[in-house]
Amino acid sequence: MARIEPDGNDVLVHFMNDTAGTHINAGTAGSAGNFTDYGSPIFGATGPLGDAIYIPSSYLVNARNGSGGANNVLVTPHVSLSGWVLMRRATNYAAEIFNKQYFLNGWSSPFLTFGFQTHSSNDGQCDLYITLNGTLQTQVRTPAAFPMPIGKWCHIGGTWDGTTVRFYVNGSLSASSNFAGTIDYGTAGNRGQWYVGGIPGSGTNQDSPVIVQDIRVANIARPQSYFANIYYNGVSVNG
Repeated sequence: MARIEPDGNDVLVHFMNDTAGTHINAGTAGSAGNFTDYGSPIFGATGPLGDAIYIPSSYLVNARNGSGGANNVLVTPHVSLSGWVLMRRATNYAAEIFNKQYFLNGWSSPFLTFGFQTHSSNDGQCDLYITLNGTLQTQVRTPAAFPMPIGKWCHIGGTWDGTTVRFYVNGSLSASSNFAGTIDYGTAGNRGQWYVGGIPGSGTNQDSPVIVQDIRVANIARPQSYFANIYYNGVSVNG
């Protein structure tokens, strides 16, 4: 197993292999991309590339567990978001994995600028969302049940190239949709965080029952070969 080193296009890089507190961004945004914990995420879980962050999951409660920040890091016009995820169970609610919240300390439409949620059907499907010109677009959903098998590490990636949203699972294209518009990060002073885990600030909790590692946000739409390279360098973690 080997980590693919970040490159000059990686704006945010969080390995999530350190201890609780403030997490130093290894991407080009520097300290503006640091994350800070909220609630009670647990560090030191075993990941494909060392330690990882574990999100204790509960639904619609006050204790939100996660880590986030970098509110004003705007990755545009193109963007890629990716990371390693282990689903501990399927959910019957839409649960957060890693995302960019649209409003600071709020959870109202359009909710997310860009990011991943589990689908609420309890069948292990996953959704990728993007907000363009103030409107949350119809989700790009993995077409098959349990694309990320419970208890197995998977690598997921999402890209926006100005025309198409693409959703990759374990190095393969799982779903895509065409849209028109410009990715929308909201208004300065009221922008939400990039985050992993439950929704920061006010709103519902929606923690995902996940362990996560090596989250990256890049300023280009990565090709399929990029995600395949990351996956095949870490695939032996599942035996």
